[in-house]
Amino acid sequence: MLFGRRIALLYAVTFLLIFPVLFHNVRHSLFYIPVNKTVLQKLMKTENSQRIAQAENYFSLLNNSRVIEETGAHSNYAITVALTILTVSRNRHKIDAYEPKYLTQAIWKFHSLLEKRRHYRQHLRIFMSICNVDSDVHSYHESRALSKFVPMFSRFNATHFSLVHVLEKEKQDYVFCLNKSLQIHKEAKYIFLVEDDAFPTDDVFDVLQHVLQMHTEQSFVRGEFHSQPSDIAFVKFYHPERLLNFISLQPERLPELFSYAALLATLLTFVCALTRALETTGDILRLWSKLFFFSIIVMLVCGRAQISEWRRFASPFFYSYTPVPSCCTPAMLFPRPAALLTASYLNKHTCSKNFGKDSVLDMMLQEMQMRAYLVQPNTFTHIGMYSAVRERIVDPFSV
Repeated sequence: MLFGRRIALLYAVTFLLIFPVLFHNVRHSLFYIPVNKTVLQKLMKTENSQRIAQAENYFSLLNNSRVIEETGAHSNYAITVALTILTVSRNRHKIDAYEPKYLTQAIWKFHSLLEKRRHYRQHLRIFMSICNVDSDVHSYHESRALSKFVPMFSRFNATHFSLVHVLEKEKQDYVFCLNKSLQIHKEAKYIFLVEDDAFPTDDVFDVLQHVLQMHTEQSFVRGEFHSQPSDIAFVKFYHPERLLNFISLQPERLPELFSYAALLATLLTFVCALTRALETTGDILRLWSKLFFFSIIVMLVCGRAQISEWRRFASPFFYSYTPVPSCCTPAMLFPRPAALLTASYLNKHTCSKNFGKDSVLDMMLQEMQMRAYLVQPNTFTHIGMYSAVRERIVDPFSV
């Protein structure tokens, strides 16, 4: 009876007191309290403006000369990657007077991370460039200002009026950037195509290097290295957190939930065993089973995205590498042969309402019997509050 009361007290304290306080402002947790839309937009603009100020200060301190395209010292066995940032102007004062400057932020972050890597030998050679697909290329002043620091190529030479559906225009832009990256960087073994409103984390290149060495250049399975996989279409480095829950059709999610719950239940049982007398093995198993159920609820309440953050603080070796779910293309890594195939396949299909380029990529995987993977946790944050496709303000965390 006393044991049952203690379990009830544990539930009450955890889910009525501790978690509501800790997780009321954590997105995608069960205790998240949505902020008023106007307040949220104001907060996001403030954070965006702070990053812009940091970026502009960074570029003001650089010499006004183009930085060489390639990162510094590298080993003889370095893997060459063409990092291409796909960009289009946002807002153009159609919504309000705010200048989001997503490209400035992305280039600042990538550029600063690459500068830090110059001082020691690398297993990666990164060629960074900007792919400008704006329809009014000459008035896109933000990209022109950044082109003195990072090489830029543009889809259009003059103002272009597109007559196709906006999703078809987006697909055509994507194909152009893929093909142009392949053409300009002929030595690149991989194309890393990143949309300008995908803001990279500090460890993005460490994770990229790990993925290349352990999964795409060769596969590491059950303690053994195998030859380079030839059927990998792409690797995603971002997926919306709202779609990363434990409850999912993805086969790895439930086993992951039960594993975390079993570990937490074991730790709690051990603590209980130290603080109170457990006379028999049966007592221990009964306690563990009750705490296991409690731990499952804890994991579901916290949310998979938050639980997975331990991987980021540990090492790139602990990042998960799983079959890719459908949706979204902010940051995609293509092996060179797959990039050629993807560009060709996308060109053969027309996008329209509710049928974007990510849907075409899903079709390609099935039709070509190719594999694609997702790296978790995300190595990018989607900051695109001003949507170029929808031409309105959106919640970037929903994309």
